[in-house]
Amino acid sequence: MKYSTFYAAALAIAGTTEGFAPISSSRRAGTITTLPSSEAILQQHQRALAPSANLQIQSHDTSCALQQHTTTTLHMSSNNDNEGPAPITAIFISLVLLFFVVSAFAPLLDFASIQPSNQDLNLGDAVVTRQDDTNKLKNYQSKFDALSSTRIQQKLANLPVFYIATSDGGMQENIYFSYSDATNAASSGESAVKVTTLDQIMYPLILKREGMFKPTAATPIEVKNAIASSSTTTYKLVPSAAAVTDAKDTGTTLKEGDIPLFSIARLAFAGSGGQPQVPLFLERADGVTSYTRLGKSDEAVVRTTSLLDVLDSMERGTRPAVGQLEFYGNAEDVLKADEMSTSQ
Repeated sequence: MKYSTFYAAALAIAGTTEGFAPISSSRRAGTITTLPSSEAILQQHQRALAPSANLQIQSHDTSCALQQHTTTTLHMSSNNDNEGPAPITAIFISLVLLFFVVSAFAPLLDFASIQPSNQDLNLGDAVVTRQDDTNKLKNYQSKFDALSSTRIQQKLANLPVFYIATSDGGMQENIYFSYSDATNAASSGESAVKVTTLDQIMYPLILKREGMFKPTAATPIEVKNAIASSSTTTYKLVPSAAAVTDAKDTGTTLKEGDIPLFSIARLAFAGSGGQPQVPLFLERADGVTSYTRLGKSDEAVVRTTSLLDVLDSMERGTRPAVGQLEFYGNAEDVLKADEMSTSQ
């Protein structure tokens, strides 16, 4: 992946976004065709044939047969007109119609049930932050906002991470977002710092969820070996030293192994398809710098969240438009990862 290209897109800011668009049975009459009478038919036969005793007997027999045929035909037509569709067929048709009606209105009912009453939503509500009004979206959850595991993995792939490879083909437990932190932790000569992306290690090594990720050709051999023996090792994400300081300065408390993320109010990037993106930065300084480049004279309003909170929101759909969140790494680390990936 070309991280430098990704970061260049991150700095190509399109503008700000302040608003968020709010989001009876009937019978069919039968048609009876009038049949000619038996007497008329008989007269036609008599005119066509010479009179004789044998022919008269045949004419009499023909008259009886025609009368019987006419009566039977009218009787069958009357029965077909009086009989409706079979009860089983009628029930089946009713169930099919009911299914389509319910399918059409179910999404509307679900959408109505999850919307917070008397609340105005904006794009900033897509992210769960520590500065949120706890009652505004407390009970919000929608399957339409929840993201698939594939989409979540695609978003995690935007973040490079660094690990320390050991001489036996393994990797150390700590996984770093900062290249300099990883280099300082590596012992000289016996281990080397390598790079991968967060999607390669988040679910199989950090969260230990089987089935969420399968190694590919792009997965480093050390990561593959770690996944194969991860049951006996606890891996941990390590935020950069700057991110730790930023979390303390903003009063952001984190669980063990969680990573702070920083969002800037009224800051959005242009995304694919014309939809705005809400950037989530690993370090506060990158968010403030992006906001300043817009030419804003006011001070950037920083909001804080964490990686685990955002992933939970993406999985369960606990925020509207959560799919418009995008992760952005530190500029220097992204460029370094791009350089390392070409030679690794």
